[in-house]
Amino acid sequence: MKTYQIQIRKNVKKDLDLIKNFIVEKSNREHAIKYAEELYTEIESLTFLADFIKISEWKTGKKFSKKEKVLITRNRKWSIFFHVYRNIVIVDMILPSKMVKE
Repeated sequence: MKTYQIQIRKNVKKDLDLIKNFIVEKSNREHAIKYAEELYTEIESLTFLADFIKISEWKTGKKFSKKEKVLITRNRKWSIFFHVYRNIVIVDMILPSKMVKE
């Protein structure tokens, strides 16, 4: 099984911080940290799963790559857009799944 390195774009890191800050406002700091850690864990799973996810037909991700793929999180609330370049998974964008345009 092929494994990949993960590279997260700066805009995605900012989005993850915004998500965490939003949860802090609505809940508490501990919950926000746990939620963010779970999102990072899902992103890290692409180290092994990237080859098993099919290329997406969604228009939302095509602006990054013609071979853009999408990982839907376990809770189905987030769509993580990424593409593979050589041995690197590049995470391009994370969006609420409701915002994804097909």
